[in-house]
Amino acid sequence: MKIPSAKAKFKAFTLVELLAVIFIVAIVAALLLPALVGGGPSKMSKCVNNLKQIDLGLFLFARDNQDHFPMQLSVTNGGTMEFIYSEHTFPHFQKIKDYIRDPRSLVCVFETNRQAAISFEALNDLNISYFLNADTSTNNPSRAILAGDRFLQVKGQPIQPGLFILTTNSNVSWTPNFHVSGGVLAFADGHVEFTRDDELNSFIQYQQLATNRLCVP
Repeated sequence: MKIPSAKAKFKAFTLVELLAVIFIVAIVAALLLPALVGGGPSKMSKCVNNLKQIDLGLFLFARDNQDHFPMQLSVTNGGTMEFIYSEHTFPHFQKIKDYIRDPRSLVCVFETNRQAAISFEALNDLNISYFLNADTSTNNPSRAILAGDRFLQVKGQPIQPGLFILTTNSNVSWTPNFHVSGGVLAFADGHVEFTRDDELNSFIQYQQLATNRLCVP
């Protein structure tokens, strides 16, 4: 019996098989590239997922409390309304601990001076990267801002921790050097969007109320 030569074996490798190998290699490279270049897209997806978990936690709380978010219920009714003017944001997040469970979800991976709390009992504002809108409206939930990255600025000045009154004519943009050219917003219908500077003000102008009280950590 004649043994096929190496050259004959090479010719048996069809064009379809070659394209299949190239396709598989391309998929693997696409999956590995974010990690190889410093995790830019990968880190962004983590931040989006954080706000999705926060959004879900607030939604589940509202489902169990007659469609009210913690900031819209008094303390006597299991909410955190009285804390809106306390200059602290963490009490609102503590109310949804049973729905989020992991305090690491409250810290943006792009943060350089904040770290996750070891537990929700130890939570404070320095363990949080996201604001909450105490006045979010459910009239048009797909456009009503519920939460978002705290990296906001007005006329070039960063918004300071505490209560910030956002009006529909505020000239707001994202603080640079965190996310590239934008930030992440969570809406009252449960969806989350990465929003660029030129889109941010259009979302703000569409809010149902003339003012929105943002609890900024």
